[in-house]
Amino acid sequence: MKTPETRPSLIVRLPNHRDQSAWWAFVELYEPFLRHFAKRRGVPESHLGDATQQILLAIAKSVERFQDDGKQASFRRWLCTVSRHEVIKYMTKMRQHVTPTGGTDSIRSLHSIADQPDFDDQYEHELIVWAATKIRGEFSESSWQAFWQTVIDQRPVDAVTRELDLSRGAIYMARSRILKRIRAIVEEVMQ
Repeated sequence: MKTPETRPSLIVRLPNHRDQSAWWAFVELYEPFLRHFAKRRGVPESHLGDATQQILLAIAKSVERFQDDGKQASFRRWLCTVSRHEVIKYMTKMRQHVTPTGGTDSIRSLHSIADQPDFDDQYEHELIVWAATKIRGEFSESSWQAFWQTVIDQRPVDAVTRELDLSRGAIYMARSRILKRIRAIVEEVMQ
């Protein structure tokens, strides 16, 4: 879905929260885009309404601080940044309220996947890839390739050990160090 084109005359009216016609026009123009944006980032269909509402509230609260940087699509970039942060906050809250079920079998299952990212969820995948690109320069090329190929590309460890001429232990160590650093970056963003 293409980002809607926003008239500059509408953008300058948005900081005035009493200008209901500006906000109605904005919501009519952007709500479908924001729903699509949230859905593409992993928000379940049943939660899209709530997530979109949270994004719209965040935009209303922060629109006064929007500064046009003079470059093309300044407002759209700002809008996507606000929306992305709100989706991350929404998904984090949603995950914190999940009630665990099961027993010993569930605990064993969780322990067996504790260090493996769940790439079935597009949101987590995008967040991990984003954080990984931020820290790439902090690690040697061989460590980075060991991590990227086994975690992001999901290649078998044995195939990567032969290709990179590394031991299984070296690959697991590289993965562990890089994933620990990624978790730290993600935690910083979530605060």
